[in-house]
Amino acid sequence: MKIGITGGIGSGKSYVCQQLKARGYEVYDCDNAAKRLMRTSPEIRQQLTALIGPDAYVGDQLNKAVVAKFLLISEDNAHAVDTIVHPAVFRDFEASGIKWMESAILYESGAYRLVDKTIVVTAPEEIRIQRVMQRDGISREKVLEWMARQLPQEEIRRKADFEIVNDGEANIEQQLNIILRNMKETILAIAGKPGLYKLVSRGKNNLIVEALDATHRRQPAFATDRITSLGDIAMFTETDDVPLMTVLDNMKKLEDGKKASINEKKASGQELQDYFTKVLPEWDRDRVQNSHIKKLITWYNILIESGITDFKTEEPEETKEEASE
Repeated sequence: MKIGITGGIGSGKSYVCQQLKARGYEVYDCDNAAKRLMRTSPEIRQQLTALIGPDAYVGDQLNKAVVAKFLLISEDNAHAVDTIVHPAVFRDFEASGIKWMESAILYESGAYRLVDKTIVVTAPEEIRIQRVMQRDGISREKVLEWMARQLPQEEIRRKADFEIVNDGEANIEQQLNIILRNMKETILAIAGKPGLYKLVSRGKNNLIVEALDATHRRQPAFATDRITSLGDIAMFTETDDVPLMTVLDNMKKLEDGKKASINEKKASGQELQDYFTKVLPEWDRDRVQNSHIKKLITWYNILIESGITDFKTEEPEETKEEASE
């Protein structure tokens, strides 16, 4: 699953991305990528030079003053540059294999088409204005001018799948936990079908699900298919049942966030049991079968490959947070 994060200037989306990175998520920064590609891509250099003129670059560096002047002449000029840079950034994102994307112009650029879900970071307008004034040392009028060039916050909020309020009072960690849990609850297992699926939409008599693999094949699923959310599954132990998400988190810690070090298809029964003992020492050897362990390892690898790596279930204590970009 790929997720895009956006938000207007001063909303604090970069701070939210920092929190995701602290949790182990890699986030692709579209703005930094655009600057890097304009500096390093021979194709972009050739196209920008043809568009702007020979002064677009000085040596190996982009001539920011010349480019800025060109952009300010007209919206057509800005669109022409975007037509060169945005597709290159999109290709770079897809080639990177990264599942999370940060983009201030997620909808304006069309980057939202590359992701499955979108998160918007919001804050009251006055808070956003004060943040940017303090951060950049600019006037209120200049901040309002910059904000006017972006999509209105309300419009982005209507388009996005999730919202994180960063007003200095709301708990960012708690909101992230809820969103990540919501995403995990839409990951489904279907009896008799291999792999995992993500919920795309709900109909009157069925669900539309998409394979959580390279095929991304969509298909209907019905109540008779025995559909189960991963959040509702637990593993048997000699004491209390342990939620599947806790077991997956144990595996993540054991493997340092990487795919499983054991090949579940080739491993012997004893090797599977020895491995699972490292993951869940108190597992119930009478009720947990080798086939269950194989399925668990397969599911874990699918989730890691899909960028779904936060398996924690605990809620953080209430704290007040405030951050600007």
